[in-house]
Amino acid sequence: MTTNKLRFVEENGGSVFERKARLRAYMKSRRGDNENRDVKEELLIENFFKALEEKGLQNAENFFVYLSFSSEAPTDKLIEELLERGKTVYCPRTLDGEMVAVLYGEDFTVSALGIREPVGEIYQGVIDVAVIPLLAVDRLGNRLGYGKGYYDRYLKDKPCKRVGYCFDFQIVEKIPTAETDERMDILVTDKRIVYI
Repeated sequence: MTTNKLRFVEENGGSVFERKARLRAYMKSRRGDNENRDVKEELLIENFFKALEEKGLQNAENFFVYLSFSSEAPTDKLIEELLERGKTVYCPRTLDGEMVAVLYGEDFTVSALGIREPVGEIYQGVIDVAVIPLLAVDRLGNRLGYGKGYYDRYLKDKPCKRVGYCFDFQIVEKIPTAETDERMDILVTDKRIVYI
């Protein structure tokens, strides 16, 4: 049933905007029904560090990691593990309609969208690895976000490795794309790693 419904959502016609809107609605609902999140979180973390090793990124120092919200793949334990390994973690904050990186710390505010954001100075240096949230992604690295374009604009001129961090069911056959969409380099899920 789920596969047939997803196929209908993906294949039903319309503009890129309309197809994205349908897929967003479907994936938000599907992600909300996700079970065994604790087990999946541990598998996500395990696969993340395995991917770093396999791609020669184990010595990367600066990580940009989203602060998980609602039913997104959780990142709090991932951030803790990165910090324990001596990595520097930056997290997103929105400022004047754009996304910026701020050093992860103990102080947070909550955005108008209800998302935790770090308090502190804006970091404009090098990011080695960016861990990106998504609603859906395909095996070519095309990502479906929430539709505001924050991550696409942030990633546009950054040469970092882009990791789509998600539950396995969020990988779909095909994401409708626009010219402004930025692709992922690696997909890390609770079941597999996909190198683009």
